[in-house]
Amino acid sequence: MQTVLAKIVADKAIWVEARKQQQPLASFQNEVQPSTRHFYDALQGARTAFILECKKASPSKGVIRDDFDPARIAAIYKHYASAISVLTDEKYFQGSFNFLPIVSQIAPQPILCKDFIIDPYQIYLARYYQADACLLMLSVLDDDQYRQLAAVAHSLEMGVLTEVSNEEEQERAIALGAKVVGINNRDLRDLSIDLNRTRELAPKLGHNVTVISESGINTYAQVRELSHFANGFLIGSALMAHDDLHAAVRRVLLGENKVCGLTRGQDAKAAYDAGAIYGGLIFVATSPRCVNVEQAQEVMAAAPLPVCWRVPQSRYCRCGGQS
Repeated sequence: MQTVLAKIVADKAIWVEARKQQQPLASFQNEVQPSTRHFYDALQGARTAFILECKKASPSKGVIRDDFDPARIAAIYKHYASAISVLTDEKYFQGSFNFLPIVSQIAPQPILCKDFIIDPYQIYLARYYQADACLLMLSVLDDDQYRQLAAVAHSLEMGVLTEVSNEEEQERAIALGAKVVGINNRDLRDLSIDLNRTRELAPKLGHNVTVISESGINTYAQVRELSHFANGFLIGSALMAHDDLHAAVRRVLLGENKVCGLTRGQDAKAAYDAGAIYGGLIFVATSPRCVNVEQAQEVMAAAPLPVCWRVPQSRYCRCGGQS
């Protein structure tokens, strides 16, 4: 029985040949310029690196985001990401190479072309469309293919995210000198998720490798726990599934933080900028941080923080929306 991955790769080979006919390498190769955004440096410079992903659909979930707008997504991601991943596979992820320049124009971070790359043509195409890095999957490529494709990427000053999903691929990644290794917690043969892959494989990669945990990262608690094993995370579906993308990013990357007892608009803004998800207001007259209605309105207008409030005769906070 053909696996999901084998089917995708077979279809990708057909796509590549058709695209070569539609857009021959000779028609754009002379216009391809080396990247000036350094993928490796961007990941190493962060305490915890986050590659945030623009993804409309996937084989496991179908359409994830109906109102997929790469420009709007990039405008949010640029405030939090170390790099931004863009799905370019058309058939299974409803991606497009046309999304790459849209995101690159808005966000200053390196842009990763996320695709099933099997041919040097795809790397030239990715760079032509302003990608600064590409994904190379050891579940798809043999060692000679990997070396050839990585050499093309590096000749264009592009970074390579080398993906592994088992111990054999992890050992190959080390032997091949991969600088950034993504451990895919999803088995693309049957689409199952196992976060233990990161826990088991990451310690074997060594300190000279930047380790990225991919797939199945949905919560801040997972980020905190797996940060003991990985240098960073690639997160897509968990963000794309939420209508309020900005809030979703903050929850997964920063946690469910609340700053209580706000009395001034400038404090609300400072709390929001520092990563708070909620703000707290106190209406109890005996509290030194009690506010009146006008002060509360000022606080709520200063930052997009949903607020909780404490009122007299209540031991608990009540939560409401933004003003």
